[in-house]
Amino acid sequence: MVEKCKQDYMEQKSLKELYLEEKEKPNPAQAFISKIAEITCREESTVRQWLSGIQTPNQRAKERIAVAFGSTVDVLFPEIVK
Repeated sequence: MVEKCKQDYMEQKSLKELYLEEKEKPNPAQAFISKIAEITCREESTVRQWLSGIQTPNQRAKERIAVAFGSTVDVLFPEIVK
């Protein structure tokens, strides 16, 4: 039954329409950034800056991320010794 519904749905759209729908979906990296932004109540641009090393998240944001991923702050944010 599910396969039949799926088949009917697919038949109503062209290959290009299906492609364009898929293209609009976030890629895994974007979905990850969105998830971190939601967890920390920050903008996605801020999360990108954290990931690129331009900025560092504050302790509370680090703790929220650690809890969400079932890890620790020390593991997710190792201190770099120079």
